[in-house]
Amino acid sequence: MAKCLMFKKSIFTQLFSSTVLVVLCCFVVMGTLMYGLLGNYLAERQDDELTYIAEQLADFTLYLAKQNVNYPKDSYQMNIDALSRSTDTFIVVLDADGTTITTTTIDGSVSLRPEIYAEVLEGKRVRYVGTLGGLFSTTTYSVGIPLRIGQDGIGGAIFVSKPAPEVHQLRADIIRIFLFSVCLVLVVALIVIYVVSKRITSPIKALSRAARDIATGQFDRRVESDAGGELAELGETFNKMAASIEQLETMRSSFVANVSHDLRTPMTTITGFVQGILDGTIPPEQQNRYLSIVLDETKRLSRLVTDLLDISKIEQGSYKPEMREFDINEMIRLTVIKLEKRITEKNIHLSIGFQSDNNRVLADKDSIQRVLTNLMDNAIKFTDENGFIDITTGPDGKGKVFVTVQNSGIGIEKKDLAHIFDRFYKTDKSRGLDKNGTGLGLYIAKSIIQGHGENIWAESKPGEFTRMSFTLAPAPEVRK
Repeated sequence: MAKCLMFKKSIFTQLFSSTVLVVLCCFVVMGTLMYGLLGNYLAERQDDELTYIAEQLADFTLYLAKQNVNYPKDSYQMNIDALSRSTDTFIVVLDADGTTITTTTIDGSVSLRPEIYAEVLEGKRVRYVGTLGGLFSTTTYSVGIPLRIGQDGIGGAIFVSKPAPEVHQLRADIIRIFLFSVCLVLVVALIVIYVVSKRITSPIKALSRAARDIATGQFDRRVESDAGGELAELGETFNKMAASIEQLETMRSSFVANVSHDLRTPMTTITGFVQGILDGTIPPEQQNRYLSIVLDETKRLSRLVTDLLDISKIEQGSYKPEMREFDINEMIRLTVIKLEKRITEKNIHLSIGFQSDNNRVLADKDSIQRVLTNLMDNAIKFTDENGFIDITTGPDGKGKVFVTVQNSGIGIEKKDLAHIFDRFYKTDKSRGLDKNGTGLGLYIAKSIIQGHGENIWAESKPGEFTRMSFTLAPAPEVRK
């Protein structure tokens, strides 16, 4: 039942059904029009032909009446019979009273009913389609014209009839041709649609199989398609999606390992030192030093939990910056003071370039403080001893204020630069330098800046420098 339902909903079935419906509708409309138009055309042609024969016979009859009133009836009958045979028609000649003068048969008893010839004897031309009042056993075309004598005189009537099977036969032939054409078109359509549907469904089935494989955990699965157009674009998009999923899974696994390590290490340290204090292993005079270490590890855990909570808030869309004015230059000065100890320990040369002493911006102060601290923390972390860090701010010439933090060091490879702001992403897979990182800092920084409607980007030259920059909106009173 399920297979039957899938077949009914297949692309081939839908394409073929739609094509059959369109073809049949077109043929029905065309066939009806041609059937009707052809019937009218043949009827008009028959009417013209029979009218012409009747008029010729009327002229001949009137001519004989004027030239020789004693023209032998047998000779007239012979002419009627000859005309009837040559034109394959049936002829009836009536006098002014409706009495049959002659017909194309030798049976003189043939007569027409008065309602048939009454209008003709009144001077009208008529056309009948039927048995002519029961005279014929099959449908016949008949034309009746009056025999005019002078201007107003009616001397009789002439009826010329011809069987209709020719028209019916032609119509039947048309129907047969149409039915043959429909069958031929449907066969061709079946073949063409089968080929086309195969070209469409094959890549789609490949995509479906690849999607099932990815759903089972085979994140390296990709599709190859030689189809062009939208299907090729779909395949490329799918492969990009699969690559992103694979990368996300790799980052997730790395994140779980990193977070587990970052949680286990401080927890082990805290547990060991606290236990040492409680059981007296650590002498009282050294307890304060070890309690300071416990406090630092606790703060480290707190930062990690804060990062995770912030990510949850950002991904739920509940982050709303509280906009207010402040001096970004002053924030940088305070941040440098807080990090001065780490800068001094690595003997880093720090230079600050402000294009103006005061540089007021409109943003969420706490969030921007976090972005700035994160960028400077990374700069210190990845700068070698005796290296340099440059911080600059100023207008970017496009109505924004820029902030740049540049540091010397190993830099970032091009392949990593495109993913540097992805969550859980760490360029230092060996954890050689970034021992305490979780790959969340730059992701949070990017989310905060984008939440302000601004831009953040990274530039780097491996082995020389890394430069992080972002923009902010200037305070209203300083906008130009």
